[in-house]
Amino acid sequence: MKPFLSLCMIVKNEEKVLQRCLDSVYGIVDEIVIVDTGSTDSTKEIALKYTDKVYHFEWTNSFAAARNFAQQHATGKWILVLDADEYVDRTNLQEMIQVLKQADNGVEAYDVNIYNFMGTYGERVLQHRHTRIYRNLPHLQYDRSIHEQLRKTNGEYVQAEQGILTVYHTGYMSHVVTEKKKHDRNAPLIEREIQAGDSVAFDYFNLGNEHLSKGEIEQALQSFIQAYQHKKDIRLSWVSYCLVQIILCLKYLQRFDDALRVIADAENLYSETADFQFLRGEIYYLQHRYDDAVQQLEYLLENKNKYPYTIKTVEYVEYDPHMLLGHIYKHKGNSQKAIYHFSCALSFNRKSYEALYHILQLLARAHSEEEIVQFIKSKQLANDLFAVSLIARIASNLHLEKVMCSLAAKLGDEVIERGFEIKVNILQKRYDEALQQILKSSVADLQTYVRSGSLDSYDLLVAAFKTNQLDVVRLLFHLVSEHREKEFLLFMMNEYEETPEPTFYLLLLERTIQLKEYELFEQLLALKGKFPENIHIQIAHLLHRYEFMELAFQLYRSVENMNEWDAESFVNVIEALAVKNEAIEAMQYGLLAISLGHHDFRLYKYVIELMTICGMDEEKKKMVQQAKQSYPDSEWLKEKER
Repeated sequence: MKPFLSLCMIVKNEEKVLQRCLDSVYGIVDEIVIVDTGSTDSTKEIALKYTDKVYHFEWTNSFAAARNFAQQHATGKWILVLDADEYVDRTNLQEMIQVLKQADNGVEAYDVNIYNFMGTYGERVLQHRHTRIYRNLPHLQYDRSIHEQLRKTNGEYVQAEQGILTVYHTGYMSHVVTEKKKHDRNAPLIEREIQAGDSVAFDYFNLGNEHLSKGEIEQALQSFIQAYQHKKDIRLSWVSYCLVQIILCLKYLQRFDDALRVIADAENLYSETADFQFLRGEIYYLQHRYDDAVQQLEYLLENKNKYPYTIKTVEYVEYDPHMLLGHIYKHKGNSQKAIYHFSCALSFNRKSYEALYHILQLLARAHSEEEIVQFIKSKQLANDLFAVSLIARIASNLHLEKVMCSLAAKLGDEVIERGFEIKVNILQKRYDEALQQILKSSVADLQTYVRSGSLDSYDLLVAAFKTNQLDVVRLLFHLVSEHREKEFLLFMMNEYEETPEPTFYLLLLERTIQLKEYELFEQLLALKGKFPENIHIQIAHLLHRYEFMELAFQLYRSVENMNEWDAESFVNVIEALAVKNEAIEAMQYGLLAISLGHHDFRLYKYVIELMTICGMDEEKKKMVQQAKQSYPDSEWLKEKER
């Protein structure tokens, strides 16, 4: 009997993930065809455990050619295409097969939903649709060397139906992208497609994605704009995604007004998608328009049924709005509402390091560590090894000793547990003991400590300074890979005369504050003269963040040239003065900042509120009108105008 469904794959050096993929389909698909393009690891041996249809294909820099070669060896009525770093839910696949068996003869292909796990732990999920199931017919073939598309041999694109299959993809996680060097492979192939000129708009879209993933924001934006301008049909699936990418590029470039204009146009085209509703709220948040952001995000959460579709990620519907609301209420000092929203976000993404971190940080302000341990148990947050490791890492960052110890023993790894023991010794200021444990550790052990999150290089630096054993700093050369960080370590040992990257200096200062090593902070502060003068501003920001407002205030005022102050400096000084009920002086700083060209929304808000307190009604009206020139859509300003 002719097979019904054939799985077709092209692979190269996929020994880490191939088994997971094949396990998810084995016994459900009727045939497995695997085309290897030159593996040098155990990929072919793994493949042969599942099928004898493993073929070699000489790589020609064309994914389409390899896909079509695989199709030639498939005998099923339908073909399912998967990559090795993808997998499916077995029950979901069986349901999709039933759909195929009932398909009308006129249906030639189906799109699937692809969930792309991003980040270090797969904590972010982006989605897109792609045609992955099609009839095994001679007139259906792939073309394009990269981001290959299914076409009919007469040149027409295949019109695919929407299927119910979901494919899970881990190939965009941080370590995989680094290992595979996909950027080096993809960009030249896309450039070749652009030169061919067949699907220019789609090629520019893909090129924009490559630039964006490499952090080349300006180039990405120009490519996305080119893609949108050259589009042939707004109904093409990538076009809406392209609009989202344009908005994200504008956001990264802090061109917020431009982003809001694109959002206003885009939501008219895609009125039932949540993406643009969320992105408007996020832009408001980034503009520090917290009241406007709350109104927008709460509207989305309360009316999510009006927005049944998403373009880029389902997280725009609930996870991301709850996360931003958590941050806003945390900033406003409303811990109860902040914890509620972070907890809601966590319920949608149990792997969210960010949500867990903020929940535990807020709980630590008002609860004992024993109560936090009980909270973790009651909410079943540490119910698998990944979760235990994640929370232990967070507890280490927050310096929650008892929480760390309660979890470290569950990891079942002596080396990792020892790393947490060293961290406890550092937290309890037993630096000599901690340093002895570090010196007895192998380089591999040290790397495990860092990888598990029990220790980092700044813990070791503090221990070295507190014991006056700076030679230990040389151990850190085995733990850091960035050249600039190595220069900073040499600088701290008086072996590097040039000014190092200030970021690492600020991180070390922050660690001394976290460990309450204020004497060491003062000693390190003496080095600030070796850095550019704006380091004073950066240190003041750090002190303000940890609520050392008076020290921050003094450091800000030590920078006499106000042109060197950024908007954050003025905002922090206003807040410090407001705490001391010095409303008039606080207002004067706000007015000065605005006169110097700073248009941060918080400056307008603080000045308007301070004018209200001081009974300056006419001045307040003028300031509201001035603020509306920069933020004409602000509901908060409209309320103050009434």
